[in-house]
Amino acid sequence: MKKEKKGGKFVLWNTLFVIIVSCVLNVVIWILFHGIPLIGLPKKEDVKSVTIIYNETQKREITDNKTIEILVKSANLLNYQLWGQTEGSPIIDMIYHLKDGSEIKICANNTTMWWYGKSHAIKETGTFVNIIQGLFFD
Repeated sequence: MKKEKKGGKFVLWNTLFVIIVSCVLNVVIWILFHGIPLIGLPKKEDVKSVTIIYNETQKREITDNKTIEILVKSANLLNYQLWGQTEGSPIIDMIYHLKDGSEIKICANNTTMWWYGKSHAIKETGTFVNIIQGLFFD
């Protein structure tokens, strides 16, 4: 006699479906509340120095490891939203000089950020510019 476990397969697929739907809903809700995070930011271990340019007039070269860590973490404030309004020109230019000789550049104003040549509307407007301005230029 063969025993068939059809009920077990149904429960397994049903449970798997519920888990997948829950994960997708969590991602969608998180993005709606927090925005889409930047992908491809450098790790603090890979950064040799950071150049910050404010209003194209003031410039700071940062080489201290603790300050570099702060600047790498500060870029995480630049979550962006889809279908947002992009406007203006950059106030802050932040250039990460990596140990391998390459550079990563992020530009931002209070409402918009530029990442790899594309402009995106910032989810939390003003936060990034105010923090960088307060820590390094005022």
